[in-house]
Amino acid sequence: MRMVHLGVLLLLAGTHAIAITITIEGGDLANQEIFTNTKVDALEGSLPPLHNLTSSCSCDKLLLSSLGPAAISQPKVMGIYTRSWTSYNHHPSYRMNYGADYRLYQLPTSGWLVSYKRGANIGYVHNPDISQTCPYLIQTGWLYYNSVHGVWLHDTTLVLRCIQKTEE
Repeated sequence: MRMVHLGVLLLLAGTHAIAITITIEGGDLANQEIFTNTKVDALEGSLPPLHNLTSSCSCDKLLLSSLGPAAISQPKVMGIYTRSWTSYNHHPSYRMNYGADYRLYQLPTSGWLVSYKRGANIGYVHNPDISQTCPYLIQTGWLYYNSVHGVWLHDTTLVLRCIQKTEE
């Protein structure tokens, strides 16, 4: 039977704390909750567990599409992107396997980018939002590069959507 660890709630009371671990067994989340209480000395501690940023992104396939000017200016980058086996900058990265070989990844200081190769700092579609771990959670702010005018422009119809969740 599969177990899913949801998290730890830490309650402070004076110099002691109680940690409550929430774990779910099986597929029926409503009827299978298990709570484990662990007493923790609040004056001692350790480093928190490593947080794998890519594990929280549950989408294997994304669709990049536009009904506006981005579809005209950058038609080759529109399409389906499949999650890569490796992450980039501790974030998921995606690859267009149908048609051209474009990549979607996050640059640490400038946001999400669709480019001709992973790690390149120039590209065709961009979103400056660096707060989202998963690019398909970004609802607005997508830009496309207009090569005729040499500028990045907004397209309110340019969207990135999850089309296939990870099978568990």
